[in-house]
Amino acid sequence: MRTRNNRTLLFGALILLFTLVLSACGSGNNVNNETGGSQAADNTNAGNASASGNAANETEAGNAANTSASGNTSNTPAAGNAETTVFKDALGREVTIPVHPQRVITTQYLPEMIAVGFKPVGAASHLLTGFTSIKDQIAGIEDIGAANEPNVEKMLALKPDLIIAAEWNKDQLDSLSKIAPTIVIQWDGKDAFQHMTDVAGVLGLSDKADEFKRNFDKKTEDARAKLAEYVKPGETFGVVVIGGYEQKQLRVYGSGNVGYTLFDALKFPMTDAVKTEWAKGDNGQGLSISLEKLPEFASADRLFLVQFDNDPDFIKEVDASSLWKNLPAVKNGKVYTLDDGLWFSYDVMSISAQLDDAVKLLAK
Repeated sequence: MRTRNNRTLLFGALILLFTLVLSACGSGNNVNNETGGSQAADNTNAGNASASGNAANETEAGNAANTSASGNTSNTPAAGNAETTVFKDALGREVTIPVHPQRVITTQYLPEMIAVGFKPVGAASHLLTGFTSIKDQIAGIEDIGAANEPNVEKMLALKPDLIIAAEWNKDQLDSLSKIAPTIVIQWDGKDAFQHMTDVAGVLGLSDKADEFKRNFDKKTEDARAKLAEYVKPGETFGVVVIGGYEQKQLRVYGSGNVGYTLFDALKFPMTDAVKTEWAKGDNGQGLSISLEKLPEFASADRLFLVQFDNDPDFIKEVDASSLWKNLPAVKNGKVYTLDDGLWFSYDVMSISAQLDDAVKLLAK
């Protein structure tokens, strides 16, 4: 036993000596690793966004003119760590986030992620139920509850490495940030393609966003060429929405939102009355009009109609009205009833599907 104990002591001493040597070597390696990490960060900041997945420089260059609107002023690699970056979000918060996030939860930007080939692990309820264009691509994404009151326990269980929110989540940021790094990407004041570009930049997928936009532009050109055979030059278009936000609500739309596909993508003209009122701005929820104003604001040659089923009595009232029946598009059979789940969604996936739908409806 004594001999075994002595050998044990000797062996222990040798292990201790060996450990001290390794520690000294390890210290030198740590210095090298930190230096290498800083160099990698510097290289990334110099513009190697495609190699590292950090879209900081692209965001800075592409959004310089929109800094005040977006809040995404810069992304800077975190010192000593090539796998994270410091992102300045729409609220001016500097948040350290993964360069290549893998397990993302979003309260708003699901269609934008799908558009660039990224599937998050969790999303708010409305994103999983209200978007016709992505309904076949959301299998496996967990429902985290309402966007303004997400289920914290469910989010924790998903073990996210990043949460992407919108500005209306500012009251939840403290609780969300305890789950994972949380950033806010600006929604208001931006078009659908800028939403996609901003989200793709955070995910390191800016090249996929560029590819989507190129394909959409080509698709739009093809649609215009095809519809030139069916739509006469100068024919005016209008968008009428019945119901939705409030009871007995009647709205018309110009460019952007519901009218994006018709007026921005396909370049169809709207009536002068709508154009004049729309130019006054602040029309995010459309121009509310009375039934008596239909002849003034819905006199287009062709009308695209959205009817929400939350106000069936008012739909019947409008349909039975002589003001509606005497509209040019109604009299000539050129009213096109739309899927509200598709046309009342403002995102790149929906807009692309709307373009297909518009061609289908008009090319006859």
